Amino acid sequence: MPVTEAPHDPDVRSVLPEGASLIVMVRPRELFEAEPTALMIHGLVPDTQLESIRVQHGIDLRTLERLAFAEYEAGEASGRVIVLQGPFRAEVAVAEIAHRMVPLESSSVGPPRRAGGVMHGTRMDAIALGEHTLVLVVGPPELSARVMRTVDGSAPPAIAGPVQQAIARHSEPLVAIRPVPLDLPPGGAVSLLLAEEESMLIALAPFGSGSVHVAVEIEGEFPVGADANFRQLIVSIAQSTMGTALGLRSALESLAVDATPAGVTLRADFDAHELARGLSLLFRAEIAEALGDPTLGDSPTHPVGTTN
Repeated sequence: MPVTEAPHDPDVRSVLPEGASLIVMVRPRELFEAEPTALMIHGLVPDTQLESIRVQHGIDLRTLERLAFAEYEAGEASGRVIVLQGPFRAEVAVAEIAHRMVPLESSSVGPPRRAGGVMHGTRMDAIALGEHTLVLVVGPPELSARVMRTVDGSAPPAIAGPVQQAIARHSEPLVAIRPVPLDLPPGGAVSLLLAEEESMLIALAPFGSGSVHVAVEIEGEFPVGADANFRQLIVSIAQSTMGTALGLRSALESLAVDATPAGVTLRADFDAHELARGLSLLFRAEIAEALGDPTLGDSPTHPVGTTN
């Protein structure tokens, strides 16, 4: 039964507790069904790893309807909350995860069914919040308790107020928002330009047959002429090694910068092949660590954009 028709599955936006420093909302199936964004994802996580996750946990990330991620940096309950929703059995996934926890600290058949312990050297809880909704809490039990209070309505969610309004403005299949100021080291050109920045949102969507459209919204107080300053900064970054790797240099042709006293919006279209190669070089090791597979950090055994 499609997850959208499951009456007992919560809205993934209502699961994330308040206080998040980063929130990411994704519709994975849409990203995998579009060639440009599928190419980008395969540059980070090859099909072999996606298939391994499917076999081990019964979850095919390529078919997920919704994925929500939030990071918590402050206080004792720091960690990450990941919500997966799609055509899988959440209780079965919890049982499979519990089987691989060493040690297994706690287990309950529910409702909701849940398990807590150590997996890949990391402390986590797995919770089945609905037939097709799995919540992974990477961090202390206190963070899981905050999730449950949010679910039952006794604590406010992260996606509310201005954050909810910002996300609602976007229909893209990937939207990430940092609702707190960036913690940049002082002294650099970027730090100076973003000194009054209050929040940042990035939205990504496939565009055409081979491009990825990226929009960046930065809220804060900016002076007159900020658009020219931001354009100059982007041009400078495009000439750097990182900018070249991500395909920013060729994306300059489509760059649009709009500024108001309350914020700046940047939009550009990236070549999917260049972006995939750049993301693979920059973030492959981090993705490998998050998935618990160090072999992913090695160089790809086949060119980006092809499958085994």
